[in-house]
Amino acid sequence: MKLTIDQIPCDLDPSQRIALDYDAQDLADVRSGNEGHALRLRLPATRTNDRIFGFAAEPYTGQRFNAAQHTAVLSDGEAKLLQGSVRLLSAAYDSDPEGYLIEIRSGTSEWARQAAAEMFNTLGISFSGRLTPTMIRQTWTNNTPVKFFPVCRDEYTPELSSVELIPVERFLSVDDYHPFISAATVVQTLFSEAGYTLESDFLNGEFFRSLYLSGAYSSRDTNALRNRMDFLARRTTTAATTANSDGRVYANPYKSINSVGNFVETVNPNDQNDLGETLTDVFSNNHCFTVEDGEIVFRPMTSVTVAFEYHIRYITDHRILDRNRLKGIDSFYLGDGTEVQGALANRYADRRNSTKPAFQYRAIVFNHTEGNSYRLTCTVNGTAGHAIGEFDSRSALVTTPSGSTVTAPVLLCKAAGSTTYTTYTGDWALYDGYIGETGQTEVEMTVRTNPVTVTPTSPKTFSTIYFYGAEPGMKFSLSRQCTLRPDFTGAPGLNTPISFEDVARHRVRKWVVLDALRHLFNLRFYTDEETRTVYVEPADDFYRLGQTFDWSSRIDRSQPILLGDAAQDAERVRIYKYREADGAVTRLNATLEEPFGQWRLVNDSAAAIDRERSLANPFFSPTVSETECYADAPSALVLRVGDRDASDTADRSSFTPRIVRYCGMQPLPAGERWGYPSTGDSYPLAAFHRNDPDNGFTLCFEDRDGQQGLHRFYDTQAEQEKRCQHLTLHLRLEPCDIERLFQIQRLAPCIASTFLFRIGGEEVRCTLRRIEGYDPSAASTRCTFTRLPNG
Repeated sequence: MKLTIDQIPCDLDPSQRIALDYDAQDLADVRSGNEGHALRLRLPATRTNDRIFGFAAEPYTGQRFNAAQHTAVLSDGEAKLLQGSVRLLSAAYDSDPEGYLIEIRSGTSEWARQAAAEMFNTLGISFSGRLTPTMIRQTWTNNTPVKFFPVCRDEYTPELSSVELIPVERFLSVDDYHPFISAATVVQTLFSEAGYTLESDFLNGEFFRSLYLSGAYSSRDTNALRNRMDFLARRTTTAATTANSDGRVYANPYKSINSVGNFVETVNPNDQNDLGETLTDVFSNNHCFTVEDGEIVFRPMTSVTVAFEYHIRYITDHRILDRNRLKGIDSFYLGDGTEVQGALANRYADRRNSTKPAFQYRAIVFNHTEGNSYRLTCTVNGTAGHAIGEFDSRSALVTTPSGSTVTAPVLLCKAAGSTTYTTYTGDWALYDGYIGETGQTEVEMTVRTNPVTVTPTSPKTFSTIYFYGAEPGMKFSLSRQCTLRPDFTGAPGLNTPISFEDVARHRVRKWVVLDALRHLFNLRFYTDEETRTVYVEPADDFYRLGQTFDWSSRIDRSQPILLGDAAQDAERVRIYKYREADGAVTRLNATLEEPFGQWRLVNDSAAAIDRERSLANPFFSPTVSETECYADAPSALVLRVGDRDASDTADRSSFTPRIVRYCGMQPLPAGERWGYPSTGDSYPLAAFHRNDPDNGFTLCFEDRDGQQGLHRFYDTQAEQEKRCQHLTLHLRLEPCDIERLFQIQRLAPCIASTFLFRIGGEEVRCTLRRIEGYDPSAASTRCTFTRLPNG
């Protein structure tokens, strides 16, 4: 045996026994690479060792061995058995024998040390930009490690519009999208920035690369600020006006025309609105929100950085522009550079493919040219060319004739100056007759602005707000349901500069996220410090990295061979699940026999420990996706987050961490459109569970809706614990065998190999579980293996 410290040979006591251990359970413990294993050795006080340790046994020596980092290597011949940091525990002086007690800590890795010491948001992931509609849209299709997926806050069902028999048109804001971070990028960066190469077919595979974990914005304790300066302001009236020549309407108390006055009007809980309802929920702590000279003002008690949350609701005149959009007020400016450019969706159904007999419809020619004339025909009872109306305007009412079937409407056009009709090639639509070319739409949106600094001498005013996008003279009314409140959380708002650090403010260390991923996929981690390579695979795949090797000839037959049920180390019931659920999942669980995301494993072996153990994920919660979240795209499957019944719902951007799978851009059915910021016919689909016969999947541990759950990563282990055995025997192992065991390879036996033993005329296939006290000077070493279910 040879020991070197900083490549300097040390003198060893030849009578001292050296015991090296290995436990495969460490492969499933992310923190084991930070803690490692300790081997204590007593070295004699020789001239060589005295120089290495700086004569540490002398009380007044000027050197301290532990003042610097040192590396020890223990080897036997050419085989390196152990390497790690070394520290001096004590130096014996004037005793028999004199010498040094050292501790070598092996099995530690720099990546594990960093993961245990550093916060998650310090990962060096490259991402930055401004939180704008353009950036959100671009993340859906580019290769950025952060993508913004739509989320639906857990709220009660929205009310119907007061002017249409459909829900209020709800514009999506940046708050309706949440940052999600590539799980593959997180893992890759964690290892690479510590100087390691990741080897993993699973983590580099398509499935894992489609996984994203939810980010988090800054979430500080705002109770003190809210107690001093919080407010909730409302309107007392619904104010009406018309758009000016630029299509604008102002929320400015100093403008007498084309204005609805202040955006909100009161914080007095004794005031009543124009319906006679007392506004009991409004307030202003320490009178920070007031009306000064007719203008609403927020004047804080001290300097504060604050954003403002506007809940906007209004009714606008509209004109049908084309099959996708309406012309009306759809955009607004809220001051401080916060501008929202929306689009009124045309939610009326085109009936050209579903006409009925004796029914009135409105035909609209979107690109009508003055002077053109039109003739609308259809097929009645199988006979084509039946004319049901002629007109020379952009729109007209037509009535289908009686008959058993009325189908295939065709629009013919006679251009100005022409005498013949030809099939119209432009875009047109056929709507139900009660729908006019013009009408009214009710719009709702919640916007959080970019945080700004406000002081007592430089207060925040709200008189630069205006709405635009209308045609001159269109009517506009601002609802009494509008509200305004401050947001002290520091979370980004519209147009805020953001970086990875801003969207990853989970208050956890890096290792917690890595351990959460380990829990989901039963991962095994092994670090080869010699090559600075980290091998990560699910348990089944890890033991396929090596080949099968017959070690029957290594058995020391003079020692007993022991067999024991693996169930002795397993609980009778083991539950794999996620951390606590939120509102939507809690309501769903009330209707299910087994909780959503949870797998209950029962070990029916009589040898099992008679208790129940719950293994909850340390980081992620399950997530329900729902349709009918957005009126313009009711079939879109959207993540529902938060809890509408929580005692405090002020921080809408905060919810428990999630993991989802990104499925790319999904097409919407005909007639549906995704809203802000793409206004397209597809949307970004990210889900935790997708019930789809062709493209379904689940991140639940259990099987659900015909989709195989994550328990598949634990099935082999569960079978081993139920009906397999631990095999304990003594093996004759050379130092070179031990060295090669910890070099992941296929050419020689390693800890990732399958081992075959011939015992009692039978072949037993198993994996290495434990090496107990390997000593090169001993005849053999006690080792424990676990049989494979098929072995």
